[in-house]
Amino acid sequence: MSSTIAPSATRQAAARTSGIPVLPAVDENLGAVTFRTPEGFHAYWTAEPRQLVEALGQAVRPARWIPEIGTLVVTVAQTGVRTGRGLGFRLATY
Repeated sequence: MSSTIAPSATRQAAARTSGIPVLPAVDENLGAVTFRTPEGFHAYWTAEPRQLVEALGQAVRPARWIPEIGTLVVTVAQTGVRTGRGLGFRLATY
């Protein structure tokens, strides 16, 4: 017996794991990070605001918000890795 996965289920699973593309605004002094998703505006705090700003300056694709694990992933270029290297920043709620 063979089983098949519906294409829509596969796309939904991929969307959950790949994250939501966002354009974050970072306050380096306060560590505040804000961005908009289809669900609305979100405000978080990071312990590494300067590193996040540096990563965003070197990003090769839009940052992705993964709400299930509270992480903002920024992809930067890396020699020998075509897809780049993802840097994860844990964000905390206020």
